[in-house]
Amino acid sequence: MAEDRNAPFSTGGFFLVQLALMIPFVNLILLLVFAFSGSMNVNLQYYSKAILIWILIGIGITLIVGVIGAIAAGGIGVWLENVSQEYR
Repeated sequence: MAEDRNAPFSTGGFFLVQLALMIPFVNLILLLVFAFSGSMNVNLQYYSKAILIWILIGIGITLIVGVIGAIAAGGIGVWLENVSQEYR
């Protein structure tokens, strides 16, 4: 059993995994199962953990950009309000 887990993961296997990960919402469930299941291929586990880390990094960057964008939008709104009051 340990030899099966450490065997090289085939190109066809990665192709099928990528195909399965294209399905929305199913991909997160599959990644969690692949990453934290003790019976999966070690290469697939590491790959799934790496993808999950990239997803977390993407969520973090999205939150940071969203907060900065909201602050900028608020500042632009205040500036526009001040400019419109000058012309009244």
